[in-house]
Amino acid sequence: MAKRKLSHQQKRRISKAQQSINLDDKNTHQGLIISHHGGEVEVQPDKQGEPNIHCKLRTNLGAIVCGDRVYYRKENHDLSIIAIKPRQNLLQRLDGFGQLKAVAANVTQLLICLSIEPEPNLFLLDQYLLSAEQQQIDALIVLNKIDLVNANNPDPFELKKIYQPMGYQVIHTSIMNNFNIDTLQQCCSEHTNVISGVSGVGKSSITKAILPETEIPIGEISEVNKEGKHTTRTSRLYHLPRGGILIDTPGVRGFNPVFDKNIPIASGFREINELAQNCQFSNCNHTHEPKCAVTNAVNSAEIRKNRYENYLKLLQESQK
Repeated sequence: MAKRKLSHQQKRRISKAQQSINLDDKNTHQGLIISHHGGEVEVQPDKQGEPNIHCKLRTNLGAIVCGDRVYYRKENHDLSIIAIKPRQNLLQRLDGFGQLKAVAANVTQLLICLSIEPEPNLFLLDQYLLSAEQQQIDALIVLNKIDLVNANNPDPFELKKIYQPMGYQVIHTSIMNNFNIDTLQQCCSEHTNVISGVSGVGKSSITKAILPETEIPIGEISEVNKEGKHTTRTSRLYHLPRGGILIDTPGVRGFNPVFDKNIPIASGFREINELAQNCQFSNCNHTHEPKCAVTNAVNSAEIRKNRYENYLKLLQESQK
């Protein structure tokens, strides 16, 4: 069942109520959302030394997700969330029913997990990157299970060749061999990271390798499609030993990013966005327009054809 949407009037009323919160009220406290369980959330209080608590949710607050900073207080013998602090960003996607689903808040880096098996879906990868670019979130591409390929193959699926020239960092990892886990920890430190990817790529295993003292359920891998069970049932926030935060989200088979129609889709494709400045028309969609610098670059192989085709698919999706 889809969640009830808030009307503009309700949103204004909520915003006004949040602005009126008395921060000096000794009964009002602040905290960080750690996980979400039905009508309750687990909160880490800002006050050092206090244990995590569980708070009830008010029905008129809208979606509350891991990474949100909130105000809470005791109401009728229960602790309740009364307001959400202003967000830096909100990572969202469309679910299989076309409904908005919030993933995480105040994210600074999207950790995109791929693997040798199941083989990477580059269209899905480009959807993740588009979402990150529109939210102004850094993206880190992780190719896991590198132990399954020949050591003489330094760049499986040419991920480094394709994406590193655009400024994206690509890391190869192996949980079996503990390969590059230290590097991954360094890249995640001082960031609020969301770890995402389809089931079976080793998201939970990577999380467990980064946080060896944390109990992370690991599912079996299907022999039919080499994909794993959805071992992460709900999102959860973890503090990293070197600093920073990791938010582990349930596996998804398609990301279906939320498009901001005020932002050109080309903004999510760095190489296209850079060349778009040279197009004859400022509103060029880079499809059939004359003197288009992007299509010229595709024809001359300066822009990879598969990246351009993914751009066209997402452009068409955004125009529906």
